Amino acid sequence: MLMLKVLTVPAFNDNYLWIIHDGTHAAVVDPGDAAPIIDALHTHDLSLVAILLTHHHNDHVGGVPTLLQHANVPVYAPRNDRIANVTTTLTEGDTVHIPELDLKLSVLDVPGHTRGHIAYVAKTQGWLFCGDTLFAGGCGRLFEGTPEQMLHSLDKLAGLPDDTKVYCAHEYTVSNLRFAHAAEPDNQAVSQRLQQTERTHAVG
Repeated sequence: MLMLKVLTVPAFNDNYLWIIHDGTHAAVVDPGDAAPIIDALHTHDLSLVAILLTHHHNDHVGGVPTLLQHANVPVYAPRNDRIANVTTTLTEGDTVHIPELDLKLSVLDVPGHTRGHIAYVAKTQGWLFCGDTLFAGGCGRLFEGTPEQMLHSLDKLAGLPDDTKVYCAHEYTVSNLRFAHAAEPDNQAVSQRLQQTERTHAVG
């Protein structure tokens, strides 16, 4: 069995699209834009076999129709979000099995950013694809859900193993940490993380 990897595909101003692949087959998470995904698939000689969606916002689903013109693949999405072109709807407790990748993903309901938002957990690999629920230094904006829902969702994600690798859908780290520092100026952990992140971004 080939080891699975996750390829980062930047899009728009600050989106991260994710491609899970084994060197041959690929599943894409939240393809808001088809063009960079198609370019990445061609560059790495990958064949698309599945599309995974966390919620209905266009910067996460906008590329689906074009991708389906290139490959007739299953599209997985939350049951409580209305999304076009979906073949399988999901809710907490469901499992997605992508046989071409020998990949199993557990589904968690994580409402807050949207009412129907879900996350995918690859337990064997220790990966979390959380869409717009959790970011470095912050969480997603409440568009449809309540603060209580978001807190419960974050508590649920906090219950995952400490070594879980988090694949979020935007690069908000610096702005989140600046807000956290303004809210808690005496929090040394936040201050140190902010300084480290700003140095990293300056070099990058």
